[in-house]
Amino acid sequence: MQEVYSKQVKSAANLAIATAFILILIKGFAWWKTDSVSMLASITDSTLDLLASFMNMLILRFALMPADHNHSFGHGKAESLASLIQSAFISGSAIFLLLQGIYRLTAPLPLTQTYLGVIVTLISIAATLLLVLYQSHIIKQTDSPAIKADRLHYQTDLLMNIAILCSLGLTLWGVLWADAIFAILIALYILFNAGQMFYDAIQLLLDQALPPEEIKQIEQVIQSQPNILGFHDLRTRRSGAIRFIQFHLELDDHLSFIEAHQITDHLEQRLRQCFPRVDIVIHHEPTSVVKNEEQDKVIMGDLSKNT
Repeated sequence: MQEVYSKQVKSAANLAIATAFILILIKGFAWWKTDSVSMLASITDSTLDLLASFMNMLILRFALMPADHNHSFGHGKAESLASLIQSAFISGSAIFLLLQGIYRLTAPLPLTQTYLGVIVTLISIAATLLLVLYQSHIIKQTDSPAIKADRLHYQTDLLMNIAILCSLGLTLWGVLWADAIFAILIALYILFNAGQMFYDAIQLLLDQALPPEEIKQIEQVIQSQPNILGFHDLRTRRSGAIRFIQFHLELDDHLSFIEAHQITDHLEQRLRQCFPRVDIVIHHEPTSVVKNEEQDKVIMGDLSKNT
């Protein structure tokens, strides 16, 4: 399973690097011919996309390393670290584009070779769309945070190219300020997405619990199993593509150790069917012990109120 995951995410990372490199060459030629600030915005974004995708590939190689004696839970959090660093790359490009757009808004210039810019932009849209579709396919298979972050780059690039196409079209009609306005709007959109990426990466690094819908799914699986009288202390987190689930399982006092183990083992299998890449820790407790613990908590609570 891990080998398939590794192969899939690496293929997505390598394709992103190749696509970004080709787009930089095409857009660089178009910017040289058209002098469009929106085209400059696009080539700047593609350049940073290339650097971020290359860095993403390097971090993925580390994140995909198996667990060792110093990293018992693996290296999956490196994927969130990649997202965090990429958000800084994206923010830097957005600020540069914003400044360029504001400058060109105050001093608009007529564009040259506009039709060439349109052709190049259409090529960029087609190439980026194919990459985003492939990344989306890989994400469905792997749920990789690093590939999700990389896809955001190219989704932004796709929207940017569409905006550039609109600005070039308006420029053909003599609306010179359209180029600068679209550059500013693109920059603001990129900043918003970079902030969202930064927030999501921080939450994963701080061991945020799994989404409510996944926790509900876990609870439903537990409650649907026979011979299980209850559960408590459910804790979840995620590291890279691996989910971590742990909880206490309440079982009948008279079950043998083997029977309790069989129930737990069957429950683990059901959870792994829902979450293929998961690390599960289940501690089973007799119901009498659980009741005694609850009574002790009530007594301790009453004592603390009286003191």
